[in-house]
Amino acid sequence: MAIKAADTLQKKIERISNLPTLPEIVVRVMRIINNKESSSRDLAGAVEQDVALSAKILRLANSAFYGIPRSVTSINSAIVVLGFKVISTIVLSLTVFDMFPRDRKSALFNRTAFWRHCTSCALINRYLAQRMSVLFSFDAEEAFCAGLLHDIGKVVMEQYLHDDFHRALHHAKTVKIPLYQAEKEALGYAHTDVAQWLTKHWELPAPLHLPMVYHHDPRHTEGCEAIVALCHFADHLCYDLKLTIDETYAAPSLDDAAVSRLGLSQDDVEHVKLQLVNELDKVAIFCDIAEGL
Repeated sequence: MAIKAADTLQKKIERISNLPTLPEIVVRVMRIINNKESSSRDLAGAVEQDVALSAKILRLANSAFYGIPRSVTSINSAIVVLGFKVISTIVLSLTVFDMFPRDRKSALFNRTAFWRHCTSCALINRYLAQRMSVLFSFDAEEAFCAGLLHDIGKVVMEQYLHDDFHRALHHAKTVKIPLYQAEKEALGYAHTDVAQWLTKHWELPAPLHLPMVYHHDPRHTEGCEAIVALCHFADHLCYDLKLTIDETYAAPSLDDAAVSRLGLSQDDVEHVKLQLVNELDKVAIFCDIAEGL
């Protein structure tokens, strides 16, 4: 991003008085998860302080999304059955949904379609992470979170930089170019730059933070190249399957080197497409529960 555009973006963001910060519940949960001495009751005690979040976690745990064969009736039981890492993923994911509620109507940006796109990316990430864990030491839950959060800059722009974002959306449709390119041309910055500013104080681990910033440019992420390449591929695949905010937007370019790094054959890609089609019911379940529907 050019220096002038960066300065302009920084000034615009500094004028936003209510730019969201990472909720305290997420900070507490991450602290507990990272403490090897923590027990399931420690984590349950933190989560149960948020009654609405606890209810959503229990709904999700008992849904077809996880397919647990027995009823889960408490947060502690959910932690025992699903594990610390899954619960931390759920907490972060659900709270991010709450930070950007569906209260703004837009003809150019459909938030329901946006979250379904992000959740689809998350499921692709998790599926591939599980298949490629031996090669890359992927953490499947971290990969899910990275996919869910990769486009968070877009929803931030739609809510807090509305006029700029809609100018870019209109430009993308008019010129028929990918939104990322349209943002750069119309505004001088993109949703990835906004994500960088938004999350710089969130203290997220690099495998979550870097895909938000570099999923359209996966070559410059030393140490996290594989997870960024995974998000880059999953994002493009969702466009291929028309799981986007609007089918009329052009797909972002695919970096062949990133796909090569993952070692995916065309047969692998076709298998992932079929797998995702079978998982679409899970996308709807997750989003409906996350949005409190």
